[in-house]
Amino acid sequence: MNLRSFDNKCVKITTIDGEVFEGIVSYLSREYVSHEYDKDEEALNLTPILFGKSEIAKVESLEEIEGPFGHYSEKYGLLERKCLHWGSDMIEEVLECEDDIQILRMLECLKDNLDKIIQRALPGIAPWRLGNGVTEEEDDEDIQGPIYLGEMERALDELIKYNNNEKIVGEAKKLKAALIKKE
Repeated sequence: MNLRSFDNKCVKITTIDGEVFEGIVSYLSREYVSHEYDKDEEALNLTPILFGKSEIAKVESLEEIEGPFGHYSEKYGLLERKCLHWGSDMIEEVLECEDDIQILRMLECLKDNLDKIIQRALPGIAPWRLGNGVTEEEDDEDIQGPIYLGEMERALDELIKYNNNEKIVGEAKKLKAALIKKE
C-alpha cells in the first residue's frame, strides 16, 4: 500500500479493527512519524487522528465520488462522532484545521448533538489553560472527555472572527447562539 499516493486526497480509511473514517489526509514519512510520534512507520494524518501503516487495513480514494455529501458517504462520520466523545480538546483541533469541509462536518455533528453536549458540559475553560492542572492523556478511547463550554465558545468565536467561508461563519454563529441559549 503506497500511502504517499493519498497525500492531500479525500479517502476512506478502514482500520484493522474495522473502523471506517473519511476525510482529507496528509502523508507523513517514516522519519517524521519516528521523530514526532516515536513510531517507526509511515502514516496518514486525518486531524486529529494519526493512522500508522500497521493500523490500516485499506485506503480508498473518494476523489471521484460525488453524491449528496460531496466525496463523503454521510454528512459527518465516525471521526466527528469520536471527537465529540473525546471532548472539547479534540473538537477544537478539528475546528482549527484548514479543511473547510471537515470543519463543516464537525459543526453538523455538534449541531445534531447539542442536547448531549449540554448534558455533559462543564462551565468555563480547561483547567490546564489556567495553569491549574495538567490534562493527562488517557489510553482508553472509551472514556468520555470533558466538554468545556468556554472552550467551545472560544473555538466558535475564532471561526466567526477569522474564517473566510461564509457557510462556516454562519453555522458557527448559529451553534454559539444555541449553546448560550441552552446554558
